This record gives sequence, structure tokens and C-alpha cells, in this order.
Amino acid sequence: MSRLSEAKSAGAWPCNRAKSALDGPFSALAGTHWTRAARGGYSGNGLHVHLTAEDFSAADLIAFSAGVLIAILLLALTLRAAKLPGTSKANILFAVCALAWSFGGLLQTALVAAGMARANQLVLAARALQLTGAAVFPLPVLLVWRSFAPAAWQRSAMRTVIRIGFVSVAGVAALLWLPALLGFSPHALPSARQATAWNAAALLLAGAAISLRRHAAPRPVYLSSLAIVACAWGAALSMLLLNRIPGRGMVSYALDFVGSHLILVAVLCAFFLFARFRYADLFVHYGMRIALAGVWAYILAFVMQSSIPMLFALHLHSPAAAHVLLVVTAANALLLSFTFVDERMSAAVNRWLFHTPDYRAAARELANRLRSLQTEAEVTAAVEDAARIPLELSGARVIAIDRLAPERIPPGLLEGEMAELDPAAGAQFLPNAEALIPISSNARVSHALVVGPGIGRPGLVSAALDYLRGIAAQCGHRLDALRREREAIERESREALLLQQVTEAELNALRAQLHPHFLFNSLNTIADLIVRDPRRAEEMTLRLAGVFRHVLAHLRRPLTPVRDEIAFLRTYLYIEEARFGDRLQVEIEMDPDAAAAPIPSLILQPLVENALKHGLGPKPGPGRLWIAARVEGDTIRMTVEDDGLGPGAPPQRLPEQEEQGVGLANIAERLRTLYQDRGSIRLEPREGGGSRATVIVPRTEGGHSL
Repeated sequence: MSRLSEAKSAGAWPCNRAKSALDGPFSALAGTHWTRAARGGYSGNGLHVHLTAEDFSAADLIAFSAGVLIAILLLALTLRAAKLPGTSKANILFAVCALAWSFGGLLQTALVAAGMARANQLVLAARALQLTGAAVFPLPVLLVWRSFAPAAWQRSAMRTVIRIGFVSVAGVAALLWLPALLGFSPHALPSARQATAWNAAALLLAGAAISLRRHAAPRPVYLSSLAIVACAWGAALSMLLLNRIPGRGMVSYALDFVGSHLILVAVLCAFFLFARFRYADLFVHYGMRIALAGVWAYILAFVMQSSIPMLFALHLHSPAAAHVLLVVTAANALLLSFTFVDERMSAAVNRWLFHTPDYRAAARELANRLRSLQTEAEVTAAVEDAARIPLELSGARVIAIDRLAPERIPPGLLEGEMAELDPAAGAQFLPNAEALIPISSNARVSHALVVGPGIGRPGLVSAALDYLRGIAAQCGHRLDALRREREAIERESREALLLQQVTEAELNALRAQLHPHFLFNSLNTIADLIVRDPRRAEEMTLRLAGVFRHVLAHLRRPLTPVRDEIAFLRTYLYIEEARFGDRLQVEIEMDPDAAAAPIPSLILQPLVENALKHGLGPKPGPGRLWIAARVEGDTIRMTVEDDGLGPGAPPQRLPEQEEQGVGLANIAERLRTLYQDRGSIRLEPREGGGSRATVIVPRTEGGHSL
């Protein structure tokens, strides 16, 4: 016969039979839960499963432990937020109530689990501490609800209810602490529990009926307030039913457990009611994680110690191994599911309670917008929009610190700390201003972002402030970038001006070097003509005067259009015709597209002079001279050719250091100064005799000069 059949035939599980079925550490569990069938237990296949007080004690320990952690977290955050202007003291009172309830319940459950009698004074004191937290709990809730009472009669009625609440709470607290402090009989304690529950339920119902209206209270406040009232009345009714059920069966334990922990549910609902202080989002998120961890721990403890899972284990060959497998499987499943549930729960809270926008998307949008902005006014306007629109603020403004008087700058702001503002101090910056967020640029706090949530919006929580700090940092980075760009432009402008001044000085020096050389050659020609042909010498003198008028007119202009350079060459050649007579034939070709292109002034005259002096001058008989200017792609090509004696050397690029006459060296130096390596001069033999000089310069639009 199998163990299960033996159990069925026996109808119960004797202690020795349980020990033979469950080896090792599970023998104690079997002896505890399976020695008798209990009234109100579960049954199946002839087996009776009895849930004893120990099952609910484990749940109490887990629930109260989670409550203590949540209450400590809430108290720490509310004390930190209490330093901020405008923070309600009701938050601190609520946190103290939650801590008293949770710690008192944990202490009382732990003492009873350790074997201490329920009538012990220490146990009674722990119970009194727990119920005192529940008794005082309605007062901070009423204080918060009072701010949502729009009419005068509602505010007056709420003040009356709050006064009554203080008196009734004091009476309930005295009723709770007298047995513990004076050693009275604890028989009055159940009535004290009922008094606590009914007093809290009545105060909360009266306060909600007076102050809360669906159109006046925000949706999270309204719904969480209804849940608080429902939990308080559920706890009161469970206490009433508990006193009407005789004995300590499963139903009694269940009612006691539900009644006690409905208060904890009310505290959890109050999270949303009190989520109106600076660190509310941190508190709600961490508090819900602690609560979720407590629920998961209770489920795991139930699987570990409850009799119900043993029903499944006893059908297998090794119940102990099957129970361990079930516990390990449940633990792993809970651990894997925690992150998934926590993420979904946090997202739901952000969406439902805080209406949290997508901060990452808003920050990315601002970063993309700032890249295209070029002025400080545009940057600050974009940052103000990025603060006001996603957070639905009533106002946001970027102010320059330099424009504030020293006494108006809040302490710590210049050190990079956010400044909290009370209504009086914030009004000087912005109506309903709540905080100043520093903006650092150029290694100091240069601006500050002033934000005001407005009357109808809850205060800013830490996630919103983190977002505001982020966009303030983006503003500072963009202001730094604009400053660097502005300094770079100014530096480049100064360098360009300096380079222009140096270039003009070099060009003026080169032109000063060229003009005496040209004048010397021209005067020599005139001196020769005076002896041979005075009339032509006079005519040449007049033309020389025209040449120098052109030179003086272009003295301050390093660049001149091609057409002006060609016109100057025609005048110059009139002078040279006096020396060559009929021996000189000149052909000039100018591309119409190149006529307006700027080129260095007097750049071709030395080449023409070189062709006449070294090519055509020594040649017996007539000579021809070709001058051309053409557009080739993005360059201007100018050539001076003659059919004279020629250089008698292979083609070569003229180096800037090569001394081939003052004029040619002058051209090479000017091209280097003006164009670096984009301009060139080349002297080479011409096919059929003579030489060809080619000058190539970049083509530019208009007549811009350096």
C-alpha cells in the first residue's frame, strides 16, 4: 500500500507516520501541519489541510518588514524635503504614522513568534505602538484633503473635523497605552482595536465627503482617497466580524490578517496622495519595489512552509525532494519575473501618477535644435521652451547672473547648486517660481534657469529636476561653443586683417621696386629719341605721362581687371614703337569672358618689356609680339610670345629665387604672395623661334582685391 493510501485509510496523519513519509527537515513540518484535521481547512482525496496561526505569522513578518523599510524610506525623504520651501509638515506626520504601524506590528509579531505571551506588557506596548500609528493616520490625510476644499464652508467644516480628530485620536491613544503602561488587564484591547478602526473610518469618511470633489481634485488624489476610505472601512468591518466568530479557526486568522493589513494597503494608497513633495517619485518607485519584493517573499514563504504544496509532493516517490524542487522553481520564477513586473509597474506609475514625459526624446530634440542656433538669445529661448512645454510649466526663463544684484543671488547658486525658492523670493524672478537651476559656461555659472510649475500643477519631483539639470547643461555647452566660435571668428578676422596688411606692404614694396625700373628704361628711350627725333621724343613723353597716370591710379590696388591691364599695355607699347619703329608688329587677343577677371596689376608689363629687350631688340629685321588672355576652367591664362632670339633653354618653371631680371623675379614673388601655389609663371621657347611667357592665376568673380 502506498503512503497516500495509508493516509487515506487512516483519515489523519499521526506524527510518527508523517516522520516516516517526510525525511529530514520536513518531519517537523509534517508533525506541525498534518496531525489533525481542522475546522474550515482545505480537503482533497480524504486529506485535510489546516492553515494555522503560523502561516499567517510568517505573512505578517514579511508584510511588516516591507512596511518598515518603506516607512523608513518615506521618513528619510520627507525629512530631506522638509528643508525645501513650501513642503507640507503633513508628509512627515504621515511617515511617522506609517513607521509606527509597521514597526509596532513587526515587533509584536516577532515577540509572539518567539514564544512570548500576548498578555505580556512588552507585546502590549508593541501592539499599542502599532495601533497608535493607525489611529493618528487620518490626521495627515485630513490636512492634505483640506487644500482641495474650494468653498469657504468646506474649509470651515474641515477645520472642525480636524479638531474633532485630534481629540478622538488622543482618546484612542490613551485607551491603547493604558494596559501596556499601567499593567491593566488586556481584555480591553480588542475594544481598543475596534475603536481605532471605527474612529479612523469615520474621520476619513467625513473628511472625504466634505472636501473631495471630482472636478476640484486631481485624478490620482481623488482615486487614492477613495481607496483609503474603502480600506479604513474594510478594516473596521473585519474587526467587527472577527469579534462575532468564536474560536481561532482559519476564518478568524484570515479576518485578523486582512483587517491588519488593510491599514498597510491604505498606507500604500496614501503614497499617491502624498506624492506631491520633491522626492515623491523616488519614494513611490522604491516603495513599490520594496512592497513588490515583500509580496514575492510572502509567496515564496508560502510555498516553503504551507501544507498545500505538500499535497502535490506526496504523490511522488520522494516527497522531500519534490518539495525542494518546488521551492527552488518558485524562487527562480519569482526572481526572473521581478524585473519584468517592476518595469511595467514603474512605467504605469509614471504614466498614471506623475504623467512623466519622454525626457530622453525631449533632450534629444533640444540637442538637435541647439546645433543650428547661432545667438545666445536663440539658445535661451529654445531652452525655455524645452523646460516649459514637456513639463507643462506656467513659466520658464533663462536669466544672466551678471544682471542680478549680489543680494538677489541665492546662496550656493554660484557654486553650481540648485536653489530652492519660497514664494516671496521666487516672485522677483518669475510668478510661482520654485527653483533656480545653474547654467555653467566659460568655467563659471553665467546664467540660471528659473522654473515655476504654476498653481494647478503639483510641485516638481526629482526626475523633472534631473531633466532640467540636463537641459541646463546642454545650454551651457552650446553657449561655450558659441563663445569659442565667436572667438575663432574674431581671431581669424584679426589674422586675416594682419595678413592683408602684410600682403599690401609686400605688394607696395614690390611695386615700388618695379616703378623705378620701368621709369629708368622709359627715360633712356626718351633720351635716345631726343637726339634722333625730338618730335617723337615729345610724343613719347606725353604717352609716358599717361602710363604713369595709370600706375598712380592703381597704386593702392593690388588687383586690376584684365581689360585695364590690356589697355595699359597698349599705351606702353606706343612708347616702345617709338624705339622700334616699323620693325614691331603687335597682336593682342582678349577673351570677353576674361575681361572683368581680376589679375595682379602690372603683371604683364615686365613680360612684354622682357620680350622686347631680350627677344626682339637684338633680332635684326621685323619682329612680332603676341599678347593673349583666355579663360581655362577656373583659371586665367595670359601669354606673351615673341619670335625673337628666344631663351635657348628647355621649358622650365621659374623658381622664385632665380634672378632673371628684376621684372621676372618681381612677378614670381607677387604671385607667391597673392596665391601661394595657385599662381605660376612659366618661361619657355616658342615653336618656330622666340620665347613664350605664361602666367596662370585663379579665376575669381568680380574685382575683389586684397
